[in-house]
Amino acid sequence: MSNVSRGSVAHRNRLIIFSIILICLVPFGAAWYLARHTELVQDRQKSNYGHFVVPPLPLDYAELFRSPVSAVETLTEIKGRWVLVQLATSSVCDSACLETNHKTAQLRLMLNKEISRVRRLLLVSASVDEGALKTLTAEDPTLVIARMPEALLQKLNGAAGAALADGTLLLLDPFANVMMRYDAGFDPYGVLRDLQKLLKASQIG
Repeated sequence: MSNVSRGSVAHRNRLIIFSIILICLVPFGAAWYLARHTELVQDRQKSNYGHFVVPPLPLDYAELFRSPVSAVETLTEIKGRWVLVQLATSSVCDSACLETNHKTAQLRLMLNKEISRVRRLLLVSASVDEGALKTLTAEDPTLVIARMPEALLQKLNGAAGAALADGTLLLLDPFANVMMRYDAGFDPYGVLRDLQKLLKASQIG
């Protein structure tokens, strides 16, 4: 191989390594910048339906899947995707929980060709009846369910600055950062608009 060819290969390899490093660092840099410049987020809030979580809350997938209800193989579908996370904090999946579940199912269908980039996860308290949850998964195979450790709930409450009610919806980015929150009773079309903008702006997930 000529010196020119070797130099070209080395240059290309350096570009690949630099690109990988950049992809890993950009989300953290953006989160840090937004945390230091909250006025930018406040301006963005005017054009977004949901509430930004500032700074974004990083989660470990192990936290989400510590007590799975759905089949283990379905949990892997969550990783690296945009995830609509529904919360059921009481002892049953009540009317608010069921309403949110219905809305997110319809919302995902409305994404059309982008549907494969978005998953749904229902986090329930430890006291919710196992039989009721199995019924939910049987009726809706696209819904992934896991029990929510108390420590995780407290972490989510802390990021929101208040106790999260049943029916609350959180948006998880492909890096497992909680970045947006929607209160119970949300308008699914508002969430859809936010999600469409994010999917258009990002090729990740």
